[in-house]
Amino acid sequence: MRIKNKVLMGSVFCIAAACFWGLSGATGQYLFRNTGMTPEWLVATRMLISGIFLLTVYQVKHGGIFEIWLHKQDRIDILLFSLVGLLFTQYGYFASINYCNPATATILQYLAPVMIVVYLSIRYRRMPTKIEAIAVAGALIGTFLLATHGNIHSLSISPLALFWGLLSGVALAFYTVYPVRLLTRYNTMLLIGWAMLLGSIAMNFVHPVWECQGNWDVPSYLCLAFTIIFGTMLAYLIYLDGIRYIGPTKSSLYAATEPLASTIVSVIWLKTKLELVDYIGFIFIVGTVLMLSLVPAKKEQKKESPQN
Repeated sequence: MRIKNKVLMGSVFCIAAACFWGLSGATGQYLFRNTGMTPEWLVATRMLISGIFLLTVYQVKHGGIFEIWLHKQDRIDILLFSLVGLLFTQYGYFASINYCNPATATILQYLAPVMIVVYLSIRYRRMPTKIEAIAVAGALIGTFLLATHGNIHSLSISPLALFWGLLSGVALAFYTVYPVRLLTRYNTMLLIGWAMLLGSIAMNFVHPVWECQGNWDVPSYLCLAFTIIFGTMLAYLIYLDGIRYIGPTKSSLYAATEPLASTIVSVIWLKTKLELVDYIGFIFIVGTVLMLSLVPAKKEQKKESPQN
């Protein structure tokens, strides 16, 4: 595949995955409100169904679903990726939604690229660049506005919503950075299938899938199907493929579609009421992520231009 085609495909994959995640947050809140479903049951169920389906399809198409368990380092990596990255990305996100709304939970999770900057600065013992420092400051201001509405003496959202939202951001940062080595060795479907299955097994100790709750109707089943098929299986598959094609930095730029989609759907469909200060906080956080994503892209273009 040509480089231009890879970049285009990776960009489309990341945008589509971000939209699916944003929409699945809204369908998740609909389920919490209208069926009495818990985030624990939703995460356990969607990961179990997705994991079994993806591994079955991979086995039929390629065979050898257990090859990832042959080497010790791969076993360690897949366990960390699934239990630290994927599981807490999903559970933290839906738990935060349960305590506030999809738009706010998505924005809190969207702090992941800024967290990656902080992590890389600490790991490589270097000071952040001016742009990175501005981005981190902007993200902190945005989070402060979302959490307090400018009043340092009180929180405008539930402390649990803030905790789980930030934790989902940490997990997403780990999810984005950690599997680079695994992606060079294994098919994305195999990797996500095992991560989903392992995460669901762990979550079943918290809330078994057979202990189903709530009042169900046709819209509820449709929302659950969308959350599993598009918001889980397809979204995670194409996002990792997007990272494979364009890298974690550029993928952050296109992931800006997620908070936009989540906010629009939350306000129009779920009638979520957001104040002006919430939108200002959103702008600070999304703007800082876009800033981080655009700077490396410009540097790469300068490096590649003499060869064109």
